[in-house]
Amino acid sequence: MSSRSGFSIGLLVLVAFALLLPVLLAAIVFPTPLYDTRELVAWGRHFPLVTPVHPPVMVWVGGAVDFLFGPSGTAIVFVNQLCLAIGLAYLYATLRLLVERTMAAYMLALTAASFYVVFGPLSWALNADILQLTSWPAVLYHFLRGRSTDRWLHWILLGVWAAIAALTKYNAVVLFIGMAAGVVAVPSFRSCLRRPGFYVAALVGIVLLLPHVIAALKVGTTIHYGERHFTGFGSVPNTARRLGWLVVGYLPLLVPGAIVLAIAVARRMVIWRVPRFAEASDELKFVVVANTAMFALLTVLIVGFGLEYIARYGAPFAELSVLTLAPLFSWASGKREAVMRQTALSLGTLYGVLAIAASVIYIFFASHSGLQEATAQAARLVLADWNSKYKCGPAYFLGDRQTVYGIGIAAGPEGDSMTIEFIPKARWFDAGKLAANGAVLIYTLPQVPDSFAAEFPDLPMSEEKQISVPVLRTHTGKTKEYFYRFVAPKPCGG
Repeated sequence: MSSRSGFSIGLLVLVAFALLLPVLLAAIVFPTPLYDTRELVAWGRHFPLVTPVHPPVMVWVGGAVDFLFGPSGTAIVFVNQLCLAIGLAYLYATLRLLVERTMAAYMLALTAASFYVVFGPLSWALNADILQLTSWPAVLYHFLRGRSTDRWLHWILLGVWAAIAALTKYNAVVLFIGMAAGVVAVPSFRSCLRRPGFYVAALVGIVLLLPHVIAALKVGTTIHYGERHFTGFGSVPNTARRLGWLVVGYLPLLVPGAIVLAIAVARRMVIWRVPRFAEASDELKFVVVANTAMFALLTVLIVGFGLEYIARYGAPFAELSVLTLAPLFSWASGKREAVMRQTALSLGTLYGVLAIAASVIYIFFASHSGLQEATAQAARLVLADWNSKYKCGPAYFLGDRQTVYGIGIAAGPEGDSMTIEFIPKARWFDAGKLAANGAVLIYTLPQVPDSFAAEFPDLPMSEEKQISVPVLRTHTGKTKEYFYRFVAPKPCGG
């Protein structure tokens, strides 16, 4: 029996299970955030307008989570899943504009129970790529509702979410261009250009974006980082590889749902039919044109401008493609409840088995050097050594990317960490603070001391020391080694 929202009890349980499973895995098996997440938390402690690489939304969210809960991997994944839940709610609301409620609920459940939603957060929690799954469907929904109702609330929220999307990652421009193509291609949507609300949305978005734009133009780090992703027309094999990743990038969010749906079609429990484009609603025409334009634009950027594309970038495009795919399917007579029940049972069982298998493997037979890294214990050992020698500091933890951020954020709320290479690009880095209060150089890559010496030739380093710390939550006995040196604080050296 389906509820008024279109969800059966089984589908609701499946969606909740898919969203909560990464949180449980983080709490039980993989307690340490991975490298990208550690970095955004470290930078988020400064709430900067500009970072060395990306727009600032991900570091703002990471900083807020760190402020409220500390650098807890479980808390970080939980907040990530809350953000995904908001995006999925917007996806469902947009699906309801295109298909009937039970099919909207079913498609939403298949999307929620995807490999990306279940397993992606352990590696990419709060990363810009995954946070786009929150803002992109919100932008599309409020635009469609603003167009149909002309209510000020939708236009204002469109501007807010558009700004959030752009401040999350600059590839939001691909979404905006795709939507612009839909407006031009569908005659009834052109009337939006004559509505004051549309321009209020644009004004709201510009006002919210302006402080970052000014800072980005002044500093240039995020812009230069984006430019590095365009390498010009390359060799045929390289171009083919990137186009392959473009296609593959859709799969993590569409699988295993697409397989389940294909089986249901093969068993004649779900009907698959491609409607004539002319017969589609204007909303569906707009969505199809927008998705097609985005894919075409990405293809042009890859082939013509050498965009360096990896599969991870495809998640928001895959999420919006669900809106194009959903109207292709309808229920066979009398089969809806059976399909929902079998889908919930099969996918719930699949993820239950995979979760148990991963837990057993990584607790008893294997280990993950990042997700099970004992960063807090390593930080305590290093700080104990520091405190035995100095009465103040350290101002910074400096080192290589895969080492320093985990130790730095685990050292306490005052811990400030940065890789050597990003020091010139981080506006908040204070060389005077470094000289006054010293630093810990902690690393696993041997070139870090030389890099520091080249950057700060007047600051001497202590002799190298080494610690070895057991990896967390595993019985394999694996340890991780760290190397560290001290840069003594000047006012209070021991």
